[in-house]
Amino acid sequence: MTAAEGPPTIEFRASARHRTAFMVIGLLLVVGASVAFNLVRGRQWWDGLWLGLLCFAILEVSRRVARPPDSGYQARLPLRLTGDHVEVSGPDDITVTIAWSNIARAEIHGVLAAFLVIEPVDPDRTRPPLKRWQWAGHGQSRPHEILVPLAHLTPGRDVLRRELARRLPTDRERPPAPR
Repeated sequence: MTAAEGPPTIEFRASARHRTAFMVIGLLLVVGASVAFNLVRGRQWWDGLWLGLLCFAILEVSRRVARPPDSGYQARLPLRLTGDHVEVSGPDDITVTIAWSNIARAEIHGVLAAFLVIEPVDPDRTRPPLKRWQWAGHGQSRPHEILVPLAHLTPGRDVLRRELARRLPTDRERPPAPR
């Protein structure tokens, strides 16, 4: 990268491999707990194994029903970081572009169910301009916040944190918010 070029474009996507690994590990934990429970109780190890698998399936289905991926205007992956702006994907092929200088805050919250919170300084300077509560999602607390779920993110949350810290302007570089 030369001095004239900006930082490279990085695209964060949902990883099928991470999702599959999460499911396999969860399934192995449920099976292991069920087998251990049966052995401690003096039963044959396979007794009631179906019950643990059924509970795992019910939990997985209920999680998907409680938060369907295409409900409302909730942001989703892919998330693209370029030298000039951040691009957030939404439903119906809507992509919101926010310049780095127009970001009031961008923070990663949560551990198991992590999400990125992006709030613009001036919602009218985003492309397309954001309306109040337009991208309302589960857990949103401010009218122009965008919440991006980071489940099974690749290349990873650490890379996203590092890139946000590197690309976000400091308070001295950011223009004042309009009144």
